[in-house]
Amino acid sequence: MLDSLFGWFREIGRDPILAQAQIAQMRRQLPLLYSLLLINSISIAWSQSQTAPLLLTLSIPAVLFSATSVRLIYWVRIRRKPIPEPEEARRQLRTVTWLAAASSTAYVIWALSFLQYGGPVEQAQIALYISTTVVACIFCLFHLPQAALVVSACVLPGFLISLIAQGRMTFAALAANVLLVVLVLLRVLFNSFESFRTEVAAREKLARQHDEMVRLNEENHTLAHTDTLTQLANRRRFLEDLSELTADSTRVGTTTVGVIDLDRFKPVNDTFGHHIGDQLLQQISYRLRKIVGPYATLYRLGGDEFGILIHLPSTEAERLGERLCQGVAAPIFLDDRELSVGVSIGLAPFAEAELSERELWERADQALYHAKRHMPGSLVTYTRDLDTLVRAEQKIEVELRSLNVENDLYVCVQPISKSTTGDIVGGEVLVRWTNARLGPVPPHKFIAVAERSSVIHRITLSVIERALKILKQLPENFSVSVNISACDLNSPDTMERVLLAVRESGLDPGRMWIEVTETAVMRDVDSAVDALRKLRRAGMKIALDDFGTGYSSLSNLHRLPLDRVKIDQSFASELQDSYSNSIALAVVSLCQTLQLSCVAEGVETGEQAASFRAMGCELLQGYYISKPLPVTQFLALASSTGGQTPDAKRHAHGGGQ
Repeated sequence: MLDSLFGWFREIGRDPILAQAQIAQMRRQLPLLYSLLLINSISIAWSQSQTAPLLLTLSIPAVLFSATSVRLIYWVRIRRKPIPEPEEARRQLRTVTWLAAASSTAYVIWALSFLQYGGPVEQAQIALYISTTVVACIFCLFHLPQAALVVSACVLPGFLISLIAQGRMTFAALAANVLLVVLVLLRVLFNSFESFRTEVAAREKLARQHDEMVRLNEENHTLAHTDTLTQLANRRRFLEDLSELTADSTRVGTTTVGVIDLDRFKPVNDTFGHHIGDQLLQQISYRLRKIVGPYATLYRLGGDEFGILIHLPSTEAERLGERLCQGVAAPIFLDDRELSVGVSIGLAPFAEAELSERELWERADQALYHAKRHMPGSLVTYTRDLDTLVRAEQKIEVELRSLNVENDLYVCVQPISKSTTGDIVGGEVLVRWTNARLGPVPPHKFIAVAERSSVIHRITLSVIERALKILKQLPENFSVSVNISACDLNSPDTMERVLLAVRESGLDPGRMWIEVTETAVMRDVDSAVDALRKLRRAGMKIALDDFGTGYSSLSNLHRLPLDRVKIDQSFASELQDSYSNSIALAVVSLCQTLQLSCVAEGVETGEQAASFRAMGCELLQGYYISKPLPVTQFLALASSTGGQTPDAKRHAHGGGQ
């Protein structure tokens, strides 16, 4: 039993949560306890001063009251302070318990010492003082039952024995009554303390559940607003932040919205698998975060598309965007593979307070659209002019979806002549489109849009079939050429259908020229070279169009399976410039060395034609020779005497010099 009792006392403050709750209550109760003890004791000392010696009424009370006052001041001072840590709370509870034993023992000895002085009235006052004070102490120590029990154990034995020793039935009855009251109070206290303990535990459990719920809510909020692969904020967070931005007019002129799209990511993902693709996205996200630092917030919108809110004005945002383009373009090494991708970025400054989040995003998207289509790997900032251009392209895109290639398209042919004789030896088949809503649409506009969808393949195949029909009606020494885009070169199905159409035509495939630009080839060199070799093995001729622009290099001439080079028309218009003239001459000489035929494009004057002829360029094409002609006119020209245009014939015989 004693072990259980001692174990119970050792439990004081062991439960950290309960200990802190007990101290919180003690701070409210102990000042009352000490105040009551002082008031009651001072009244006893004063009322007994007529009969008791000064030692009991002055000296001893001075010591007791000073110690009590110190404890009262201590508890009053810490009443407003934060609840202590569990270890400090445990120490305070144990201190209260042992001080309760010491002070109750001292006070009861002091009070019982008065019984030998005075008459029955004074003795009754002492009995009342002790009994009421001990009951008050039990109440005040409600939240620390060990201390209440200690007070009862220190006070009751001496008090009860002293009352019974007086030899009066009244005092004996009072002793029995006080004992009974204290025992009942202790029982009630223990029961109530268990309820308090249960309540504290329940509150703690509820607090833990609340904290867990808050944590889960925060985690769910984080998960709902975070991309799990890159740990960047996600599309939902981007929309919310965009909404907050447009609602805050103070940020006009200080924030720029951007959309980032990776270039060449799909081939990496398709070639090496999603595992490498995911790692690549993580590496790129890390690079983006490192570059933007605290000046921007990044988001992954989905796939290989990212969003960005740049907390800088437009000019500074553009500089940051350019650093992003440069930083991502650097090679990335994954599993001993060197991967290279780039980014295209569209920016839209928050320049007008009335802009909605949707309008801002659309502007950034339009700028990205333009960057992807015309300037891959670079940054484009939204402007009103850009908006007009993009919307025009989007209208073309809408109309192309319902394009009937057989009925809506037509072709014309621009003649190609020999520079020395003026004889027409062939022509380039050019596609034209006049739309009922848009009117005539320039080829460079609708072809660029068509290349972003499968429509380009249908257009190419239709032009090939029409070119073959034209070729059937031309003399045997004539050839025709057709342009093929990068999308066509990268489409095995389209290439097979081109080969099939040429085979089924029964014509000499050597009369069919396939023209490709260096830009188209460089999008995927390996795939383009394979496709061109297949065409060449089938007997067709390959011409490199617009040479001298874009990715022009000697390595391309060496690597590609070529039969002809077409000098870009920009050189014809700048032949008077000695530098351009020298380059054109070098290209002609190079073609002669490599045994490639050479065509000068964009020839518009007799002087230009004479210059190219003097260089040794064997073929000419341009408005000086002839503008693009309807098919019937071209066929008529080809069947006329010598197949020459009057201007070309006159110039070939020196008339233009």
